[in-house]
Amino acid sequence: MKKIKGKLKDFLLWSQKYTGTDMIYVARSSFWYFFGKFFYFLTSLAVMVAVANWLSKETYGAYRYVISTAAILNIFALPGLNQALVRAVAKGKEKMYKIVGKTKFKWSLVGSLACLAIAGWYFVNQNLQLTIAFTITGLFFPLRYTLNIYENFWQGKEKFDIQNKFTTVAQILMTAGFIPFIFFTDSLIWILFGFFLTRAIGHGIFYFITYRKASDENGDKETISFGKHLTVMGALDSIAGQIDKLIIWQFLGPVAVATLSFAQEPLKRIQGLIPISSISLPRLSKKNIKETKNSLLSKFYKLILIFIPGILLIILVVPYIYKLLFPAYISSVPYFRILSISLVFAPFTLLSTSLLASMEKKQLYIIRTISPIFKIILFLVLVPFHGIWGVVYAFLAEKVLKNSLIFYFFKKI
Repeated sequence: MKKIKGKLKDFLLWSQKYTGTDMIYVARSSFWYFFGKFFYFLTSLAVMVAVANWLSKETYGAYRYVISTAAILNIFALPGLNQALVRAVAKGKEKMYKIVGKTKFKWSLVGSLACLAIAGWYFVNQNLQLTIAFTITGLFFPLRYTLNIYENFWQGKEKFDIQNKFTTVAQILMTAGFIPFIFFTDSLIWILFGFFLTRAIGHGIFYFITYRKASDENGDKETISFGKHLTVMGALDSIAGQIDKLIIWQFLGPVAVATLSFAQEPLKRIQGLIPISSISLPRLSKKNIKETKNSLLSKFYKLILIFIPGILLIILVVPYIYKLLFPAYISSVPYFRILSISLVFAPFTLLSTSLLASMEKKQLYIIRTISPIFKIILFLVLVPFHGIWGVVYAFLAEKVLKNSLIFYFFKKI
């Protein structure tokens, strides 16, 4: 075993001449990243298979509608603090874990009130099912969007082994608890209750374990401020990322939402396996980006060449995977195949992470404002005439614009 490790280390050191990267760091962090993401992928796949085979499209479409609405309201839980926490912990400011947790919980109560207001609107309009659904969402809202920050803490410490062990166990617990709800009922209310309850328990365990380990020393004032800036920057992006389901719900109904979701969700799981941002943010936060700019561009071009064959493979095999695992959603395959082209933009994450690590606020504001506004406008224009294809066209057009801006501003550093 020692000989194998030694040869592997020698190979990684040799490869650094061509990659210009600390390959030992990449291999170590990537192993644990893929360990966690592999199990996340498997548990997510298990849930999707359960949904495809046991849940009606009407119920799943309504479920996605409620979850998407909650995801938009997540803005009130200051999601930008998650990324700001990674940067703070990477700089040794562990106390920010506890401060960020309290701040997110306090602000997320506004999101709870928003959910309850929506529930009230549906009550007035005599839709009891969605009234109860949004009431449940409001009650669990602070827990849903606060307890998972333990992942960001361990990412900032570059303890990818602990981060992904915790995440994996949490995912297994949540999946094992959630699937019985899908199997035993087709009720939207019970499905949502099971979703939020299992996540509160799964994430809660490791939130409090991490809380006990985080130091009470070395806090700062800039993390909360920067996190709020990131939240404002990402607000329109969050809306643009979920509003397609709300528009489809209004124009085409729950079955269309379910069909669109089964085109998007597998793609999100594949994107979740790409470790670029998670691995690079802690390391880039410690560097002067101007000094490493040329090296980062070289890595960026190499990543694009690596991604193209993988995308072509995905496009070829996906119909067979859907027939095997999601036979009720074969109609989602054409949408998925076109959406998967967007994976070619994944390497741009390295450049956008560099802008984040160097706190390029102005540039981030421009990127995270212009591109989502463009996307939302396209949704409103294209969906009424092209239905789900309108979402696909808008999604790809926004990717082109957003990543063009990222590349332009990175070159300007």
